[in-house]
Order: sequence, then C-alpha cells, then structure tokens
Amino acid sequence: SIANLESELGYKIFNRSRKGTLPTEVGKRLIPLIIDILEAQTSLLSEVEALHSNIKGSLKIATIPTLFNKIVPKALSNFKKDYAHIDVEVFESDRQEIIKMIENNEIDIGLIGKTENETFSHHIVPHSLNLSTDFKLIVPKKSKLSLKSMVEMESIKQFPFVLYDRNFYHNNFKAFEDENGPLKIVFRTNNPSVLIKTVSEGLGVSIVSSLMLEDDPFILNGLIEMLPIGSPFDYYIYFTALTNVDRVNEQTIRTFIEYLKN
Repeated sequence: SIANLESELGYKIFNRSRKGTLPTEVGKRLIPLIIDILEAQTSLLSEVEALHSNIKGSLKIATIPTLFNKIVPKALSNFKKDYAHIDVEVFESDRQEIIKMIENNEIDIGLIGKTENETFSHHIVPHSLNLSTDFKLIVPKKSKLSLKSMVEMESIKQFPFVLYDRNFYHNNFKAFEDENGPLKIVFRTNNPSVLIKTVSEGLGVSIVSSLMLEDDPFILNGLIEMLPIGSPFDYYIYFTALTNVDRVNEQTIRTFIEYLKN
C-alpha cells in the first residue's frame, strides 16, 4: 500500500484531505522513479515467464520483399517485446529460393505468395496468413490509361514500362511476351520504393501487387493512379508461411506465425 511505501521510504508521498489526494513536493520527485521501478518489475516478470514457457531457441526466416515491407517488421517487433530471449534472423529472398530452403530444412519459416490451388512437396507444410492480394497497373497521374476502367496487357505495349525485377514477375511477363512481343522496358529495379517513385515521375507504367500500394504516399497524394489489369495478372495471390515437416522448435515457430496473422 501507499502508506507502507511511505513508511519504508521515510517520506510522505501524498497529502490527503477532503479535497482529494495530491503529491507532496518529495512525492513529485519520487513518483517517476517509483513508476520506473514498477515498469522494470513488470518487464522482469514477463521475461521470467517467457523463460519458463515452451517458447525457446531461435528462428531463421526468409521472406519475399512484399511481406518484408508490409507485415514482418510489426510482427517481429511485437514478438520481440514478448519473447526478447528468442534470437530472430530475417532476410529477403526470391520465392523459389525460399521454397528450396524450406525443402532442405535450412530455415524455420519461409514467407511467400501462392496461387489458390497451388500445392507443395510432402516435405513442406503451408500455414495460411489470412492475407491475399491482387495486382494493379500503376500509371502517372493524367495518363491516358487512367481513363480506362480495365486495362489489358496489349494496351500497355506502347508505353514505357518500369519492371519490378523479381523472378515472379519475369515468369508472368515472359508468357505474355512469347505470344505478343516485347514490352518497352526502360527501367528495372527490385526496390519497391524506387519503382513507385519512378512511375510518379512519369517515366513509365508498372504492375505490382495491391498490398505493396497500401498506404503509399504517392497513391494517397494522387501522383499515381492504380487500375485493374488483365491476363496474365488477373488473379489473387495468397500469402503463406511455409515450414518443413521435420521442423524443430514447433511451438516457437507456430507462435511467430500467429504474430504474423495479427
């Protein structure tokens, strides 16, 4: 109680009267320190509780860039607040490399996008992240394409194109170009921020996932417009955490995946 604390410290912390309870001058100096001590105690108890839990070991996680930018930082921050004793390594990689690393049990979690009916080898266990995205054509403001309600790939062949330089996009564009001829690629980058900035400057158009564009300032400020795009980008991607069937640290892995979902 406050009275016991005052007795232990040898100082009166609060003045009590019919008008209420107010801190004394000494109390004003000590109360912030008392709060710090209580917060440190809470943190210590949380750490001890975590050490006694089944959440232990370390995590090695590979992720595609979109998830690296959009959901991993927040999930990792919240996870580390609750399980500071767990060492977590996160790095960015291409989708096929991530699948290969999971098959070889080189990483604990692989974060990728998959099509709705896609399956994996029997070594791989998929865990849905309850998150999906479609694709959008992004164009500079006042582009002629922005007048369309839907854009087919054939319509963008005449426009300079900014390529998101990732294998997933290469594969989709190759299928289109094999049948329809090459796009006018003027710029390649694997940095989403650079790509969006380049389009906003009017240097070309591009195709990216809707998730990548969420809360983007160039979209919010009207410097870029996004439009529905046709084949071969007229489908959804479902984001998924992959693990190996022979994984260790089962509880730690499952716990981190729950943080990704939230």
